[in-house]
Amino acid sequence: MIKVNVTIQKDKVKSLLVSGHANSGEYGKDLVCAAVSAVVIGGLNSLENHANYLIEIIDGYVSLTAKSLANDHDEVVLDTIITSLLTIEQNYRKYIQITQERTD
Repeated sequence: MIKVNVTIQKDKVKSLLVSGHANSGEYGKDLVCAAVSAVVIGGLNSLENHANYLIEIIDGYVSLTAKSLANDHDEVVLDTIITSLLTIEQNYRKYIQITQERTD
């Protein structure tokens, strides 16, 4: 199962952690894993201010931590990543679980 943990601080994304594998299909044909990977990696590539984030990407693991609050562009990108992941979760709850924590 893919686990996604999102931390929100002052209504902005502070951290995003995506870990695990969906195992919804055989290796190379796992559509849930492919969808999550495309959303997350594509979104991270769209960030405007990469220097503002600590990003780690390893097979089955992506971690993003904001050093300071995101600018408006990056916040839209991060919100889009989360909305897309929530949409995937709605249809594939057996393979992906998302938790959100507010630390205001």
